[in-house]
Amino acid sequence: MMESRARFLCALVAIGLMAGCHKVKPAASTLSAEAKSTAAPVAKGPLTYEMAREGLPGNKIWKSQITFGDVNGDGFPDLGLVSRLADGPYVYINDGNGHWKDASEGLPRETFCGGGVAFADVNRDGKMDIAIADHCKGVYVYLGDGAGHWKLSSSGLPTIGCEDVAIGDFNNDGCPDLVVVAAQEEGVRAFQGDCKGTWREHSDGLPLTEWGNAVAVGDIDGDGNADIAAAYALGPRVWLGNGKGSFKETSEGLPAPDVHGLYMFGIALGDINGDGKLDIAVSSAIPGIEVFLWDNGKWRASNNGLPPMNALGVALGDLNNDGKMDLVVAGKTNLEEIGGVYGVFPFLGDGQGNWSLDDTTGLPTTGRERTWGAGLADVNRDGVLDIGVAFGDVLSPTYRSGKKKEMDVKAEGKKKKGDKAEKADPAEKDAKAAEAKDRGPERGRFGEIDVWLGHINK
Repeated sequence: MMESRARFLCALVAIGLMAGCHKVKPAASTLSAEAKSTAAPVAKGPLTYEMAREGLPGNKIWKSQITFGDVNGDGFPDLGLVSRLADGPYVYINDGNGHWKDASEGLPRETFCGGGVAFADVNRDGKMDIAIADHCKGVYVYLGDGAGHWKLSSSGLPTIGCEDVAIGDFNNDGCPDLVVVAAQEEGVRAFQGDCKGTWREHSDGLPLTEWGNAVAVGDIDGDGNADIAAAYALGPRVWLGNGKGSFKETSEGLPAPDVHGLYMFGIALGDINGDGKLDIAVSSAIPGIEVFLWDNGKWRASNNGLPPMNALGVALGDLNNDGKMDLVVAGKTNLEEIGGVYGVFPFLGDGQGNWSLDDTTGLPTTGRERTWGAGLADVNRDGVLDIGVAFGDVLSPTYRSGKKKEMDVKAEGKKKKGDKAEKADPAEKDAKAAEAKDRGPERGRFGEIDVWLGHINK
């Protein structure tokens, strides 16, 4: 059993190295859940990012966490997430250069409500499998063949709506287990796997009421057992595992929301202060982004340098290769406007829980529609972590206001059939381009999955 457990832990650690820290899926023995690069270290220096989204969709609603994992075994992180009010979950294969290809054959093509995904080798055949949580439909597991084809294997899993799912070995039997946060009043629930695609609920010590929005797994206290952290209706909460499938809440020092049930949107685990224990970053509408350090069985806030914001996606990882944990937040700092003022914010950490926004990276800090999940992985294996973000409001711009978006039409009378199109005046075209530039960043880009490749410039 020790040999099988060791193989499982190694497999999950390999996933964690690529998958970033938006949702940590590591083995229980992993002391640190941070996203790490997969190549030799790169010289320290200013960070910049370039878009790499060829092949990714731009016309859906992504109310979803975003997860990276190597689906086809080529060593490059691939991407999975769930659409909302569209045709289900998707997996995209990465060619190592930031080009993506749909690899979702066998996944359901029906209307989903959004949720989260997690990658792991569920049946220990050496191929990556996928767990999918959906707000309306429940939890599904699909076994992968390593070539982007999937087969359902969800016996024993709930059909209650679930917002997110994470994977870890809670009873140390070498088989991956699942934890989900429910969308309604069903709480946080764990399901033990048998390595054959069959699941049995074992939620001893977990709350079975209220709801949550995100969940992560990692060895928080460094005892070798998998623990659970959730963005929960009662605030961020942590349950330490005993290695036998049972849990005990350890949330002293973590806040409760001012308004019961005020949504916590995302949660990430990582060793922020280098003490070998995992700390927490949690995102919410109010007050925004908060960080809590593990401190001998309690939690203490460490938010110096973090501004008030409406924060949704959150991920932890060493962006600039200085050996210290950094923070990526998808959200907005402009709290006055409702429209396209969302963006992506990299906060650099000093290893002691202090943060500073790096606003020179080229990442958009405004101009986008609503953000959701964020994830980190070394997409091109150059030794620098890259960023993935899912965009899209709960409803599209067409329907948010209850009416179709108005078109910019000149009131010069209708054209008749056969009328020739007017030629654009070059001077007018240049004037419009200048005006657009003066307006600042592009607004909208609704419904995209975006990936930015990171570069550390010498």
